[in-house]
Amino acid sequence: MYVGEGEEDEEAVKLVKERFGGKEVMVIRVSRDGVRGWLRWEYGTDETPLLATPFGVYYGLKAIKTVASRLAPRIS
Repeated sequence: MYVGEGEEDEEAVKLVKERFGGKEVMVIRVSRDGVRGWLRWEYGTDETPLLATPFGVYYGLKAIKTVASRLAPRIS
């Protein structure tokens, strides 16, 4: 999951971590980790929040909320 410093970014991180567990989520802060240019090259956008999964790439809080509601959390 790639995030910036905005409120939507923080809300997306909280949602994804609650839904899938913190151990299964890697959060990359694009402003701190210097990957914004790579993000644009790899995914065609540097809009955040961006969630990359084995099933697709979702950017924007609305898209992340939609995919989180459709995927069941992993049961331990």
